[in-house]
Amino acid sequence: MILFLLLLGADLLYQNILWKKDIAVHADIMENYWAVDPECQALYFGESSNFHRAKNDTTKYRISHMIDSELDQIKIGTVDNAGIHAGTYRAVLQNIEESSKVKILIVTMNLRSFSAGWRYALGENYLSKTETMLSTPFPLLNRFLVSLKYYDHQSDSERLAQCQNAWKTEKFKIPNFQYENVHNWDSAMAWQEWMNRNPHLNEENIPLACHYIKNFAFEINPTTNERIADFDEFMKISVSKNFTVIFNILAENMEQVNKLVGQELIYLMEKNRDFLIDRYERQGAIVVDNLYAIPYSMFVDRDWPTEHYTREGKAIIAKNIAQYLKQIIKQKH
Repeated sequence: MILFLLLLGADLLYQNILWKKDIAVHADIMENYWAVDPECQALYFGESSNFHRAKNDTTKYRISHMIDSELDQIKIGTVDNAGIHAGTYRAVLQNIEESSKVKILIVTMNLRSFSAGWRYALGENYLSKTETMLSTPFPLLNRFLVSLKYYDHQSDSERLAQCQNAWKTEKFKIPNFQYENVHNWDSAMAWQEWMNRNPHLNEENIPLACHYIKNFAFEINPTTNERIADFDEFMKISVSKNFTVIFNILAENMEQVNKLVGQELIYLMEKNRDFLIDRYERQGAIVVDNLYAIPYSMFVDRDWPTEHYTREGKAIIAKNIAQYLKQIIKQKH
């Protein structure tokens, strides 16, 4: 009993003296959450798609702010950072206080985040550390675990090996198609085997076609995919806390995908989209399908697959989500 009280006292002392400084170093996403207006009834969780600024934009337009401007009845707060994913969202969700007025969660669901390239990205060490830093109600214990590197900590070479192994071993099946993994398909594209079959391909854009294959040529395996585990846990916590969850499947540059890679990759992307909608609607979420919502002209980047949109593109996604929120608000009143 005495030991427990000493530990509890040490934890309280740590919270009052060092915790916030350590959060800034090891889990800065919580600083974004702490900055949210306590009167907000909804939170928008997102990565760079929410805040990336197009070259000609004079202001940093956020999808979350646009949604907020569409609604009079509720106020929406923003929790975002570059490169974060469902594991980070889950970690923040675990730390929403019971006294919070938040009742609705709007959550970015980025197809690329299910790919090996993102699951085993070099930045995963920090995100995994963030999750550990926020994992229990005892900050001192969390900090102790982080100091021991008691999280998914890998060297850059190990991360690269994880990714390359996944590209070779994780299989997908496309009807009447000769490739069943990223490595073989990507290699064929890189060696220009598709040049004679696709008039849109040339030496300049083949690297982009390869990036699309690396980022989207996969079939989600619910038993092994880390993001599925994160989203499943996110839903479990949300249901237990009686949150309404809206998943926002982000728009991809489907026109460019079809032009450079073709219907085979479209097939996989749509299959994964359909899988996510079915799985999470059955778990009680609302899933907003924005996969085809934005035309080619409203994508900012041309040399890399991203979910970075112009202000007009962001407005389309915001309006689509706002429609569902208006229905929710109407039902509750």
